Amino acid sequence: MRGGGPLLWIGKGRETEVLKRCNDHMKKIVETVVEMDKAFQAACSLKGRKEVEKAFNKVFLKEKEADGVKKEILEDLAKKLFQPINRDEIVRLVMTADDVASNAKAAARKLTFLDPAELPKDLRKLFSQFSLKVVEISKTMYKNFLALTQNPSSAIKVSHEVERMEEEIDDFRGEKLIPKMLEWQRVNKNLSSSILLKEIADNLEEVADRCEDVSDLIRYIALSHL
Repeated sequence: MRGGGPLLWIGKGRETEVLKRCNDHMKKIVETVVEMDKAFQAACSLKGRKEVEKAFNKVFLKEKEADGVKKEILEDLAKKLFQPINRDEIVRLVMTADDVASNAKAAARKLTFLDPAELPKDLRKLFSQFSLKVVEISKTMYKNFLALTQNPSSAIKVSHEVERMEEEIDDFRGEKLIPKMLEWQRVNKNLSSSILLKEIADNLEEVADRCEDVSDLIRYIALSHL
């Protein structure tokens, strides 16, 4: 084991402070995705535009909070002394996680412009399921981060779980969601709604992809410090 500890940047004064902020950031990221899912569940159950907009406003606030923590972390890294490899690891982790929240916000924002009543019940159900799967992978990503701070070997195992979940989400989108979207688009022929729906699906997929990217970074950090 290098550096006399589980990770080079865990367990020291400045590093511990930054790590705590990273934990706060990850929690805010997951909270953003959870609020995004509330917007999707409201839309898919036809609770009305006001409920969807209300949920989006919460997504917006959570993403803003996450962005604030990100800025604090980057300011700390700029002001304080860290070994270059440690700084690079933290920056990459934070910036990649930030993309998770950005895509969650984008998906929820676009949802406010869509009339869910246009969509057939089975398509709404698929989007509801898709959103729930995205929430689960974000929570597992956070579980992966917590494992990194406690047991790098365990973090490697959890990263494989995130990878498996991302593959399942890919399969769900390709085998179930996209065919049903295409079927609806052929009948509906509303170009603007079709484009919007595709972009929403893309943002959901990006949330899952960025969760996997975060876990890939966590696995790299864990492996490099074993």
